[in-house]
Amino acid sequence: MDEAQFHALYAATHARLWAYVYRLTGERALADDLVQDSYCRLFQLPAGRIAAGSERAYLYRIATNLVTDHHRGRTRLLARLRELLLAHEVAPPRTSEPGEGRDLQAIFDRLPRRDAALLWLAYVDGHDHSEIAEILDVRPASVRVLLSRARARLADLLPPETRGQHAFSPALAPRGHGSRD
Repeated sequence: MDEAQFHALYAATHARLWAYVYRLTGERALADDLVQDSYCRLFQLPAGRIAAGSERAYLYRIATNLVTDHHRGRTRLLARLRELLLAHEVAPPRTSEPGEGRDLQAIFDRLPRRDAALLWLAYVDGHDHSEIAEILDVRPASVRVLLSRARARLADLLPPETRGQHAFSPALAPRGHGSRD
């Protein structure tokens, strides 16, 4: 990818990619870092590595993998910290319980990362099933089922009085797929 193509891709994708990464991480500074790293990694790829027209999906895949790697590292760090605290008989810090707070970000944070990514890519960024499959490295035929399960998990986390009022309503389908998925 030459510099002009890179700048065009950056201009066309930066705001949405940042929002996607922010929604998965919940941290502005971390989203900034991971998005910057995603673009750097994409730009450093050898010419011809990405098929023409797949640059956006590849960029999102890089970002998704970086988010996943970050969360794996954080999980390992928290597990080690808990071990150290328990070894020294210090109570680990209390984490929020399911049902606490009604903020959509807090609810979204309790979803498995892949579910959060699926919902964001489909309903916020408007990617179609084939793009989602390419970004998340799953089979295109699996996206419909995975989205259905992700919506069900999200619905289970929503307070009963707000179910059906959010943008992730089953009536809203990813672009180009009618009202069913």
